[in-house]
Amino acid sequence: MWLDADQARAVQKAALDSGLIFDVQRSLLLQGLPPGFRAGLVMDPTPLNQFSLDLGRLNSIERLADGLVPLVRYLQNAGEQLELRSLPQAEIFKRLANEVGNRVRGAAVASLPVPSTLPEITRHEVIVGRDDMVDFGFVSRALVAGGAVARIVVPRFESESQVKLANGEPWLARGTTWIIGPRLVITNHHVVNARLDGQSDASDAEFRLQAKSATVEFDFDRTDADKKTFEVESLVQASKTLDYAILRLEKDPSRSAIRLNPERLKLTPTSYVAVNIIQHPRGEAKRIAFRNNLVTATDNELIRYFTDTDFGSSGSPVCDDNWRVVALHRGAKYASGVSYQGKDTAYVNFGSQIQAILADVKSANAALYQEIVGA
Repeated sequence: MWLDADQARAVQKAALDSGLIFDVQRSLLLQGLPPGFRAGLVMDPTPLNQFSLDLGRLNSIERLADGLVPLVRYLQNAGEQLELRSLPQAEIFKRLANEVGNRVRGAAVASLPVPSTLPEITRHEVIVGRDDMVDFGFVSRALVAGGAVARIVVPRFESESQVKLANGEPWLARGTTWIIGPRLVITNHHVVNARLDGQSDASDAEFRLQAKSATVEFDFDRTDADKKTFEVESLVQASKTLDYAILRLEKDPSRSAIRLNPERLKLTPTSYVAVNIIQHPRGEAKRIAFRNNLVTATDNELIRYFTDTDFGSSGSPVCDDNWRVVALHRGAKYASGVSYQGKDTAYVNFGSQIQAILADVKSANAALYQEIVGA
């Protein structure tokens, strides 16, 4: 069960108090779930019973064959519908969707700092965008960078046995990866780890087997795209602390690495830094979020940036306006009590500074470092 009894009751109460059960069509709550799965849900003519049956069933399913967690999508849909109606109960659905989504991504994301403790939250900052105009070359640079971004699919192993779902389909983790050097791609350690929050990490042997068994799919730019799939030759370098893993592909994908920002990103009291993210949100087709993601804090290893959406885009490159990578996206947490772009809730995102990752690589594997910086 993703939600405990108290959380499930809170969701039901919020659904009743907001009128969600009676005022929002069930099809809108189930939007994005596979038709075959929706058809298998038990039907009931009473709206309250129907909601309870749907919630109970979705809460019992870990994931579908495509990696989708039905409960997360259901809670997101409910939150969006209530937000459109300016109803305060949207908050509980959005917060729980984020919490469950982070548990799906593992302890590395679930254990990120609690937003209410962060200075930009406790100071009750008002965060707003400014002039969003950029030079026309911004678009062409984005297209070049986007070609180097891919979806990664990682099968889960326990010992030497591949884990299967109840229906016999393989248990798969999905995330974003991108080219950092010749035949080299980088993603999050927790994507390759392929474990839920609360579960033991993959052993070193399992981690390496999962990395080698992963596939990388370029040009997945829309649902019906003709993807170009590449196999992984080996794991080259990884760090749980900085949450990165670098993999070597068996073949050269024949596309350029994304340029890296040569310095650590630093924020001053007068700084205004917007970042841009090319991603495969929740393992879906490639999307881009630009200019509406504002950096609020930096240190030697991390950057934090606010968005109004939970992307679920582990492993994505976080880029400046010159489309140079400044950080590797790790995860996001739902936050209230902050004014962001006119809203009183937002998502605090965390990314590992790319220069911190490079320093770690240089210390552990000088030859690999030269491959990357010489790309």
